Amino acid sequence: MGILVVSTVIIFGLYNFSINNSLLTLTNTPAVLATTAEMSHSDHMEEMMHENPANATMSEEDKKRFCGTEPVNSNLYVNEFIIPVQCSQPVGLAVDKDNNVWVASGKLGSLIVFNTKTLEFDKVIKIPNWLEQKRIMGSMIWNMKFDRNGDLWFTDELSNSIWKYFVKEGKFENYRLLEEGGYPQSIAFDSDGNVWFTQFFGNRLGFIEPSKALTNTTEGISELDMSRQIDFQTMGPISNGFGFGNNNVNSTIPTNANETLWFSTAIFPVGGHIIGYDVAAESLTIHDVTYTHNVPFSIAEDEEGLLWANSHIANLFFSLNPDTGEIKQYATSNPSASGNLTTLPYYNVYRDGKLWFNEHYGNAIASYDPKNKTLVEYYIPSQNPLWVNSSNPLRFAFDNNGSIWFTEWTENKLGVITKDKFDQIPVSLEVSKDKVVLDSKNNQSDLIDIFISSKITNSTLLNSSSNITGQIDNSMNITMGVTSSLAKDGKLANITASFSPDILSLIEKPSNDIGLPSPQLETTLEINPTKDAVPGNSTLTISAKLDKDITVSKMVDLEIR
Repeated sequence: MGILVVSTVIIFGLYNFSINNSLLTLTNTPAVLATTAEMSHSDHMEEMMHENPANATMSEEDKKRFCGTEPVNSNLYVNEFIIPVQCSQPVGLAVDKDNNVWVASGKLGSLIVFNTKTLEFDKVIKIPNWLEQKRIMGSMIWNMKFDRNGDLWFTDELSNSIWKYFVKEGKFENYRLLEEGGYPQSIAFDSDGNVWFTQFFGNRLGFIEPSKALTNTTEGISELDMSRQIDFQTMGPISNGFGFGNNNVNSTIPTNANETLWFSTAIFPVGGHIIGYDVAAESLTIHDVTYTHNVPFSIAEDEEGLLWANSHIANLFFSLNPDTGEIKQYATSNPSASGNLTTLPYYNVYRDGKLWFNEHYGNAIASYDPKNKTLVEYYIPSQNPLWVNSSNPLRFAFDNNGSIWFTEWTENKLGVITKDKFDQIPVSLEVSKDKVVLDSKNNQSDLIDIFISSKITNSTLLNSSSNITGQIDNSMNITMGVTSSLAKDGKLANITASFSPDILSLIEKPSNDIGLPSPQLETTLEINPTKDAVPGNSTLTISAKLDKDITVSKMVDLEIR
């Protein structure tokens, strides 16, 4: 049985926001100027190659920590590109209809465009009147999204505002939040093209009506004070419900199908809520998940209506059935590739039958297939020892071909896993049963057999169209591991586990053996309860880690009696 959460529904006229609404509070904010400014393309590119004055006072240690001093690194799955703007500190990113990837430098105040056809950065657009960056960290631009007209919206922490860049006109507008210190976090569009946003510290759900918004003012902006409904400390990203027609930037057909906006609130050290806002019904549904001891962050809805969230305090992610309140939790694999004790799952997206998320400290991009219960973690080759071997991959986005792009905040890099790599998983992992049962009272253990087979040949990887560099040996060293949802850090709380054997070597099939049965390896996992094992239901994550490139895991249920 799963964990049940408490849900409540609140109905009110949120859609027709007005400044006079008793739920809203309006205060004056410092002026933030946003005029348009253009430079020639050649001027942009020349400027990129020079040291920016904003970085001149940074120590060498600070540059190593925040600016990226290492060359590009690539492995069998990930390609990296150095952003030519020094110390850009990229976070948010978005893909336009021409499949260009846009990133932003919150340190230098620039939009930077990467051409996915030429694999080069070919444009830098200066954001006008960018606030002076007096700290080592630039303004955090967490989210960037194109609307259905092809214009770019993005958040700006330090100016406490949301920007709009009119791409065809080359013009910027800046819209100020109603209260100082809100720290805009994430944006989403409804079917009418209105903009909804969450705030890290403002505790308010925001709304912008573009037709009424005026640059350099708060006109057209309304906010619902969420703290009047529930107690929390911060908000997570906002997302559209599954099947919403405007998720695709190339979609020109508005639809009201499933026009629900999802976001989370968090309470530290543990606790929070998963919240849905029905735009048409003007109502909030609040699911309290505090009793799961998670800190929910980022919500994605799948085709079955399940809500998926990450727990950004350790190693767990979980699903919530909003109809029954049932929660099921899963652990990532042990993040030994980066040397961390926690992976910190962060932002998530549900796409093509899989849940995708980034592991902030696990230094990986991960996908989970709920139907076959398989987790795949693609490790990012760049590691910064000053950030416990993480490159800080804070946000990601899919391009129009289905490839996944991500920023490396402290490494000044843009990374990609091309779509053709998604299916080039070198091994398949199968288990002899889908549930392990332990009897703690009688100290009864359980066994589960794991079968590992090679799925691809050397030539499959070497002939990839994504130009991945690197050498592939004829054998793969596989290290077995197991984590659980018994504890937030994925540890095996009050149970023990052992593989026999725990290290395997799999010989890859020669390319001329295509069609022949794959060689198969087998290992056995024994799980034992301790005297302190607590009865209940959870899950195990059984993992096969292939060097530093990838880990493939299978989820099985765990029942302790």
